[in-house]
Parts: sequence; structure tokens; C-alpha cells
Amino acid sequence: MTVFEFQIFCRDVAMEDDSFLDLLYEAGCSDATVFFKDGYICLDFSREAKNAESAIMSAIKGIQHSGISAMVERVEPDDLASLSEIARRVGVTRASLQKYARGISKVGKDFPRPVANISGTRKEIYSAVEVMEWMYAKQKGALPSHVLELSKVIAKTNQALFMLKVQNDSELQLLVTRLTA
Repeated sequence: MTVFEFQIFCRDVAMEDDSFLDLLYEAGCSDATVFFKDGYICLDFSREAKNAESAIMSAIKGIQHSGISAMVERVEPDDLASLSEIARRVGVTRASLQKYARGISKVGKDFPRPVANISGTRKEIYSAVEVMEWMYAKQKGALPSHVLELSKVIAKTNQALFMLKVQNDSELQLLVTRLTA
């Protein structure tokens, strides 16, 4: 069993009083610290499980079955991240990742490309999963396999949560239809 650390952000939580905390605890979220951020209720989990998917799915199911009528918005740490954030997650220096990203090192010739830029700045955003997979394949840093596994599961879970939203949004459905026609 491995301990996986992640946060789940929820909206539309019925919380007239603190009783929602008891409901979460009784639904199996006793391994989460609850806090509020930017209008969301956040559950910071340290969940022991056989794999990352089991950890995240059991946490989401616990929230959904707690009776607090929360809508799970996303799981973090998010896949989209700066090189500084990715370096912090995997325990290497930002400078080492930047060296690979800029092609300064021969090893970095096939380093993943940024997936986005923050508008008006030169700040590049990367897929943490792509960078971690590259690091793991090149044996750069001491990246534990469960950290890579967790990042992959979080990215896929957030994609699935977004797909659920799309199903309920007629404008997005129309755009999807136009894109695939």
C-alpha cells in the first residue's frame, strides 16, 4: 500500500453548519483535511491505497455519497504547471529542468514542449505528466513511480470531470458537433 497525496476541489456544498464535516467523515473522508479556497471547499487527502486510481476514486465516491451535495470540480495538483512547480513536485532544481527545456543539454533534445503560455508573459506551461514521463525514461532525478502514477491518474480524472460538464452544456455540445463534422 502506498500513501497518495492530492486535493479535491468541490463546489455547491450544502453547509448550513459544521455538520457537513461529520457527513464527510462518516462517508470515509477521515483522511482529509478540509479547507476553503477561492469559493471552493477543498479536501486535502493523504490516502493509503493499492494504486492512485483506487485512492482518487474512493475519495470522490466518499464525497459523492456523503450527502453534502457537493459537485467535484477538479483534483490537484493539476497536470498543467510551470517548470518551477514541476521541479518542486519531483524534487529537482528549476534550473535543471530549464536547461533541458532550452536544449542546453544534449539529453534535453527531446524534452516535452510547452502546452500553453500565459497571455502577456513569457511564462510557459507544461504537462507535468509529459515532463515526469520524460524524466522517468531518462532517469533524471529520483522520481518515485507512484508520483508519476498519481500525476497520470489526476490528469485523466480531470479530463473525465470536464467531459461530464460538457454533457450538460448545450453550447459546448454544439461546438463539439461543429468540430467533428
